[in-house]
Amino acid sequence: MQLIKPSVELWPCPDDWQEQVARAARLCYASEGGQKSADDFCDMLVKRGHISMFRHASRYFIIETNPTPEEAKGGMLATTIGAYIPNWLLQVLSNTPYAAIAWYKKKGAGRVYFISTNQQYLMDMLRVKLLLEPYEVTLTDYVAKANELRYKTALALIRYTVCVTTQISTSRELNRTSPNAIAEQSTRYVNFGKKGGITICLPHWYKEAGWKKRLFARVGWKVAEWWYMLSLKMGLLAQDARGFLPLDAATRVCYTYNVREWKAIMRLRLLGATGKPHPNAQIAAQMIHDVILPEMARHGGNNPELV
Repeated sequence: MQLIKPSVELWPCPDDWQEQVARAARLCYASEGGQKSADDFCDMLVKRGHISMFRHASRYFIIETNPTPEEAKGGMLATTIGAYIPNWLLQVLSNTPYAAIAWYKKKGAGRVYFISTNQQYLMDMLRVKLLLEPYEVTLTDYVAKANELRYKTALALIRYTVCVTTQISTSRELNRTSPNAIAEQSTRYVNFGKKGGITICLPHWYKEAGWKKRLFARVGWKVAEWWYMLSLKMGLLAQDARGFLPLDAATRVCYTYNVREWKAIMRLRLLGATGKPHPNAQIAAQMIHDVILPEMARHGGNNPELV
């Protein structure tokens, strides 16, 4: 049995979005050292229908319309690359929880539309995907354009992925977000017997507790580990033996949300907007806040805010 502290790690968005999808999926199976390429891993996920992992792939688009409204015709808007986009595309993107859109009005006329979304949404909405593809940009180019226009609202659409190590009980609270983009280490497919026993993520009260409470907790966790390992030896599969895992057993979860969504989560889990958050969830939220904030500052300059 191992005892560890909760932690949070930022997963920067790679230009090759397949890498982020594969990384999130490997987390589920505790196979982060796997040799399969990201492309092959993504192909395998599609074949298995496990496409929720593609929510961790961030895609960015910038559509700039021509300055003269006369260029618009028949419900279409002319863009600066010499093509047209239908007005309904902007309406769809404005009314789905799976994409975020903001627009900047240029001097004179014309607009610059900033869009962020995830790969699963594009896989499900092929017509939207085809219309957006000519306008795709890297995150670096997206940030550069937003800063060139001094349009901070566009920076709130940037998506950030974090990997949280916490208690199973705490992940259940953090997971209650909709629409969610979550990949969690599976207790069904990961055999903790092969990993040398269960790992306990220490709860908030443990450090300040007296020796009697700490001893009581360690004995309880050890008995749970013993029961879990014994059930495996008796022939139970990991997916059935997991019933003996304590709620303080460690789990790893990655989450991907844009700044607007992270702010909503921080209001709930850090500030307690709807009631006092559980201390373990508050600890996790504070660590998430602290790893995202510097990256926001790097993208957006001074005074970024996540709460």
